[in-house]
Amino acid sequence: MSHPGLRARFEPSSMALWLTIAALVALAALAASCAEDPAAAPCDDGLTPCGGACFDTQADPDHCGGCEGVCASGTRCEAGVCVGGDGGGGGGGAGGELCASGLVACGGGCVDVKSDPLHCGTCEARCPVHETCVEGACVCDEGFALCGGRCVDLAVDLAHCGACGAACAPGLFCREGVCACAVGDYEDIGSTVPRLLTGTTVGAEAYFSLACTAVGSSEFVYRFTAEEAGRYKFDTAGSSYDTAIGVVDFDACEALACNDDRGGAMTGSASVDLEEGQSVFLVVAGYDGAQGDFALHLDRMAPPACPLDTLATALPLSVTGDTWRLGDAVSTRCGSIDTSDASYSFTAPHAGGYVFDTSGSTFDTVLELRKGSCSGAVISCNDNDSAVGAKTSRLVANLAEGQTVVAVVDGVDGGSGPFTLNVSEYVPPPCPELTLGTTFPQRVTGTTAIPDRMSALPSPCTRDSGPEATYAFTAPATALYTFDTFGSSFDTVLHLHKGTCSGESVACNDDASGTQSQVEVMLREGETISVVVDGYAPVASGAFQLNVSQTFVLPCPLIDLGSTVPQTVTGTTADVADVLRPSCGAGAGEVTYRFTAPAAGTYIADTFGSSFDTVLSVLDGSCTGAELACSDDALESEQSRLTLELAEGQTIVLLVDGSAAGASGDFTLRIAPFSGGGTCSTAIDLGSVVPQLVTGSTAERPESVRPTCGSSSHAPDMIYRFTAPQDGLYIFDTFGSSFDTILQLLKESCTGTSLGCNDNADGRQSRVALTLAADQTVLAVVDGIGVSSGDYVLQVDRFTGPGTCATAIHLGSPLSLTRTGTTRGQPDAVRPTCVSAASVSSPETVFTYTAPIGGTYIIDTIGSSFNTVLHVHTRGCAGTEQQCNDDLTSSQASKVEIKLARNQTITVVVDGYNGASGDFTLKITKL
Repeated sequence: MSHPGLRARFEPSSMALWLTIAALVALAALAASCAEDPAAAPCDDGLTPCGGACFDTQADPDHCGGCEGVCASGTRCEAGVCVGGDGGGGGGGAGGELCASGLVACGGGCVDVKSDPLHCGTCEARCPVHETCVEGACVCDEGFALCGGRCVDLAVDLAHCGACGAACAPGLFCREGVCACAVGDYEDIGSTVPRLLTGTTVGAEAYFSLACTAVGSSEFVYRFTAEEAGRYKFDTAGSSYDTAIGVVDFDACEALACNDDRGGAMTGSASVDLEEGQSVFLVVAGYDGAQGDFALHLDRMAPPACPLDTLATALPLSVTGDTWRLGDAVSTRCGSIDTSDASYSFTAPHAGGYVFDTSGSTFDTVLELRKGSCSGAVISCNDNDSAVGAKTSRLVANLAEGQTVVAVVDGVDGGSGPFTLNVSEYVPPPCPELTLGTTFPQRVTGTTAIPDRMSALPSPCTRDSGPEATYAFTAPATALYTFDTFGSSFDTVLHLHKGTCSGESVACNDDASGTQSQVEVMLREGETISVVVDGYAPVASGAFQLNVSQTFVLPCPLIDLGSTVPQTVTGTTADVADVLRPSCGAGAGEVTYRFTAPAAGTYIADTFGSSFDTVLSVLDGSCTGAELACSDDALESEQSRLTLELAEGQTIVLLVDGSAAGASGDFTLRIAPFSGGGTCSTAIDLGSVVPQLVTGSTAERPESVRPTCGSSSHAPDMIYRFTAPQDGLYIFDTFGSSFDTILQLLKESCTGTSLGCNDNADGRQSRVALTLAADQTVLAVVDGIGVSSGDYVLQVDRFTGPGTCATAIHLGSPLSLTRTGTTRGQPDAVRPTCVSAASVSSPETVFTYTAPIGGTYIIDTIGSSFNTVLHVHTRGCAGTEQQCNDDLTSSQASKVEIKLARNQTITVVVDGYNGASGDFTLKITKL
């Protein structure tokens, strides 16, 4: 540090100091004006206070011209001037002598009004401060200029710095005619870097009051000038107390940086970009009034570079360096901006896990991995390795063979210094790690928050997972075993695998209760599984608790019902294990029965009369067979009902279960054959007669088929078989039925493809049009909405009228035409694309039209009596739909525009919206 005698001195930069100086100047002027009598009391107008009394200094000879103006004997005071007794002028001098030629008697003395600054030109004219009387006029002193009617020092005047009107901005002071920032003493240290300075703030003054320190902290100030443009870094590492550092622009007095406690240490660190020749103040201060010895490091940072180098692939490896002089090339996601960093490219020699850490570094580091390059996506970022409680950082990443990553070593909040980057291969623990044996119940505790531990097994029931702990368990007996993580400290996932960890997934659960997990699995005696305690997300880890318990399981099936029908059995599901899960319920404990059909036919099973909300499921052959059917809440009740088509000797397993977890109690199970016709196996044959009409009732019928349209919920149904006598379009409808029907046509059998389904073609009734080949057989199913049933009417007829896809009405080729007609009674064979598939189908009338010349044609249904839909196809109804419109502007009419070539034929379909039909008007014109 330079000797104090070499320190520059300049005016303070505090506006308050200038206001104090101005006030002192004003007080001095007031004191001068009152010097004749400091204790003078207020006097009447025209009188002057002198010695505690008031006098007329214009006429009083003892106070002529002023309190001290005493006229000589024989003279008098006129107009404040002593006049001789002989009537001569010239004023009186001291002792009563007359003033010499060129002098004027003023205030009891003779003065030269041409040069006297107190009586310049006249006795009453006093020159202000910084002015001199020259030839009876006040002029500015040398070095002062006349600005705004007063003489000012352009070298220091805030309002006129260097020139009249050149005012300095707030916070700046005028020094040598230039506005500049200047506070107290400072030491000019030039531009040398790198450099280490030492000093003390003990007893120093406080001028800047930096924003990052408490008010009143003492400061030591240096002036530093950048020799070349670049980014410069300053810090107080190694100081003896809690320091802060500020960087203030020398010319503009603007704070460029201010910091206290960078990188978690009680030292300051700041970096700024400076131009060549730019000067700044470096202000070293203490936090909250702290004082002491400091060290100040200065250096020019290297330009940002990423990556700095490429790491070798031979592992393990360590690389060392120092981030102090490096640039800020990467803003890490979990670190801070404006912090030096070092970066290295690494390419994985083979697929696997890799550990990156900064163990051995001297400062609070941040470690980040990026894909491919420095600008690649962030793979992971870590600050402070929580596993070992250190301020160094650790990352573990799965990399593919040949995958390149960039490892960035950064600092927390500006921290920098010597670092070490270590890279090694991740060695996963054996799986399973521990053995639970065959003991139950048992409780084990552990943690997945283990240094370097990473996920080795993906969770089958979550998208991602954290590190895991693994156990082997062997069933001591055939039973239902429950595993849970209740009591764990983090969001767990629990999954089981057959045999080893790489075995088939047996069960997986996330959040069975809160954020904890539970799974149940049937195990045979001696069967071994791997139990994996996992985390919901990559960061989910911590202390866990694994609980194992066993539940006695009823045999499956519990009872063999044989082939007796009808029969009724009762029982309870209370306190029984939940092993099998029906598809139509959440599942609770279940009881199982075997039944063998004595003959081919339709059978009905139900749980009416049970005490709880039941689910009834049927499995094929055994408890491990495929589910054939499932029922929950039949006929608007909490009970269940199934219709089964069974072959002679066919064996099924009936499951009586609960609709939700905990739903259990006493039940009644009935099974009986259905002797009436109209089921899948006993469909009523209508033959090939058309037209024909059949009536009946679906009340007390079974539910054999679930329709593909409408919202049927276990409604009973009636099934008919019909064979087409010849090729053609056939219409099936339920018009005249007493309830809200659904009509469905199936190909050949109940398990065949649905050929058509309709709900509400006309009010509550249904209608399906279907093109059939000669001798083609279909099943017609009369069903109901919800659980509705009642008397029905089924009509079957062959449609022979014009206006169908097969019998389209040709409109010819006029350039302008209008055609009227009706869609009532027409079939519904084609659906438009501009109407929701969920809307009810409507009957349509089909036309063809051939364009006489090429051009744009307009087709509309304006004037029709119902809500129309208009669609146009090429090559018949099955051809490509070219145009479709529903509801032209705000009306229910439709309109399309289409470009046609000469002699091009199109198919025009006048359709209805959501089941609507009626009279229409079809117009075709050319633009």
